[in-house]
Amino acid sequence: MRVTGNRMIDLATGATASGQARVASSAQEVTSGMRVTRPSDDPSAYIAAERAKLHRNLVDGSTRAVQTSRDRLDQVDAALAGIGDVISQIRSLAIQGVSATYNASDRAQIAEQVHSLTRTAIGAGNVRAVDGEYLLAGSASLSAPFSSTGAYTGNADTRDVSTSATSSVRATISGADLTAANGGVDVIPLMERVFSALATNDTAALAGTLDELAKAVEQVGLARTRVGGSMAVLDATVLAHGELTESLTTTISNAVEVDSIAAASNLAKASQALEVSRTVSSHLIALLKLA
Repeated sequence: MRVTGNRMIDLATGATASGQARVASSAQEVTSGMRVTRPSDDPSAYIAAERAKLHRNLVDGSTRAVQTSRDRLDQVDAALAGIGDVISQIRSLAIQGVSATYNASDRAQIAEQVHSLTRTAIGAGNVRAVDGEYLLAGSASLSAPFSSTGAYTGNADTRDVSTSATSSVRATISGADLTAANGGVDVIPLMERVFSALATNDTAALAGTLDELAKAVEQVGLARTRVGGSMAVLDATVLAHGELTESLTTTISNAVEVDSIAAASNLAKASQALEVSRTVSSHLIALLKLA
């Protein structure tokens, strides 16, 4: 088949247009850093990236829930630490109060200290999250769990938070752990009893609280141990979620993002090919004009 001059120009023009398209595509990849932006670019890569993005979003949501629970447990631990410190101080004061070297006036002064410390413990027991929930109230979290006398008015319900598709960990404890419900003592009402014994100069009743105060110290410590165990699990979960998120981000990057070095090289090659095509087209047009 005879190739006419016009046909040769059409072929050269088409090659130049194709070269321009390749340069534009390569330049877009270099500028955006993306190789795949729509399904038609690479269906398999696009689907793989979208699946990874969905998984990453689910992991991010789970991480936020875990982190919120971890922050709440941190508040609870601080509250329990405060109560533990108070009960230890009250025990020391009670030991002083039973001493025969103290008189009624001395014990009355100690009683005032115990009263103040008890108010501090009640305040700690009624700790609230940033959303206003009472963290030690169980599921009755809209009302303060400890009354003005230290009586527990919440319940023993707790909440779990998922740490994976098949496991979870306790994300709360209730103020019931500070009561006699599970073989312990009623920690804050015990403080009130110490106050009453000191205020009324009842050394026998005061002496009778010493063993219970020692038990209360252990009881609060055990509650903190349980909180610490949950916090450790949640910390490990946040770390694992972070590693998974990083892996998913890499998967997305490998599927749809460009290799910057390869993209720059492709752009250079496309630009060079376009210049060659333009040069050939110019020479061809010049030759046909002379013919």
